[in-house]
Order: sequence, then structure tokens, then C-alpha cells
Amino acid sequence: MGAEALSNRDNWQMGARITGDYGENQFVERLAEVLSDHYEIILKPPKIPIFSNGKGIEPDAQIINHETGKCLFVEMKTGNRGGNATEERAAKYLSRGINRRVKELHDTPPNPFIIIFFGDIFNGRDGQQGSFIIERQQKNSGKIIKTTVHPKMYREKVHVMFEGVPYAIMDENFTNIEDVATQIMEIL
Repeated sequence: MGAEALSNRDNWQMGARITGDYGENQFVERLAEVLSDHYEIILKPPKIPIFSNGKGIEPDAQIINHETGKCLFVEMKTGNRGGNATEERAAKYLSRGINRRVKELHDTPPNPFIIIFFGDIFNGRDGQQGSFIIERQQKNSGKIIKTTVHPKMYREKVHVMFEGVPYAIMDENFTNIEDVATQIMEIL
């Protein structure tokens, strides 16, 4: 894509960033209300260097159990518009190399991350996991394309991809936050 095309396209990343920040902030606020007092939640902890050039990862939150000294990093993925980017971007936290590097720098459980999924693509717009239609405008023609999003399919993809590692799918309005808090406390 040329420079002109890049400058003229919609800045979908900014909208995704705003949506993501909202989900992360809401999750941390709700989680803090139900975790025991000896847990500390740090929103946007410092970058964890992974590569020799100092580049690394920036988890959304860090949870520290001050009784055990262990910490768990949280990556929150909020999806509202379909596509594969949400769960595929989260899959980098399945990397054995990234997990090994994080464990070298921090006292963590065997899996140093918990991935939290939230949003319409997992819950439906009705909160009942019902399918819904989104409209997207084609870049070149301007034609409106309608796509049906199936939350049950997204949940299945997450269940298969993240089997055996800590993850949770937040229900609409965080109604299952106590279950997620229990899962985190069992990990830490």
C-alpha cells in the first residue's frame, strides 16, 4: 500500500485502541473489587524486554500475589467487529520462547499469562451469544458488505486455540468476574 493510500484509509487502529483501553480498564476495575486484599493489580506494567535489541511485549496488566510473591500477566483482547485479529494476536502469548523469557525475568506460575477475551464477537450484541450482522465499506468501491458474526464460533476458536493455558471469556457486563478472579487466585 502506497503512502497516499495509507494516509487516506480510515484509522481503524485508533478505534480499536479506544475499544481495547475501555475493556482493559473495566476489567481491572471489576477484578480489583473481587480479588483478596493481598493481590495488587498494575495496569500497563513496564515493557518486558524479550529480544536482545530491547524490544518486547507490553501486557495490559500485572497481578501480584504478595503472599506467594508470584505474578501473572494479563492480556485483554476486546473484539466487536469480527475478523481473526483478536484471537490471532493473542496467540503470541502461547509462544514457549516468550514464556521462557518472561519467566527468566519474573517469578510467575508455569504459564505467565492469562488471556481475557471480551466483546460482541464472543457475547453477541444481545449478551446471549446471538449472531449479528456488521457492515463494512469496501476500500476501493465504497460498496457496503454485510457479514454475519457468530459468537459461538469465536468462542469455539478460543477454546481450541488456548486449550491447556489460562484464559477466560468475559460475559457481557462482566457477570462472570468472580469466576475469573477465582481462576486467577488458583493460578497464583
